[in-house]
Amino acid sequence: MFHFPKNQKLCNEKAIERLFENGKSLTEKPFRIIYNIDNNNEDVFLNALIVVPKKRVRLASDRNVIKRRVKEAYRLQKSELEKYLKSNNHQLNLAIIYQKHEILDYKLIEVKIKLLLSRLKEEL
Repeated sequence: MFHFPKNQKLCNEKAIERLFENGKSLTEKPFRIIYNIDNNNEDVFLNALIVVPKKRVRLASDRNVIKRRVKEAYRLQKSELEKYLKSNNHQLNLAIIYQKHEILDYKLIEVKIKLLLSRLKEEL
């Protein structure tokens, strides 16, 4: 139930390009979510991409720490959104972008991700 396998990660370059060109956006500091709804053509209902820009966080080790924390928070909170997408038979491509210069505590990241995913579900 709480897993984040390879087929749920957004890796397709064309899909990523379409997401950033045509996607809608939500912001909750320090995160920004860009999302795009597609018709479902696979068994996967939710594809995600986690971005920590080098411009904001210089050290790769710090970027990796942030990515791990965001992935874990996302992995634990995504089940409600997946259920909603399954019932409507939609596929959602999602990019989570970190916009802060310093590393935040995991608890704060978890609260913000939960808030963003609930707002996203309401907006769909």
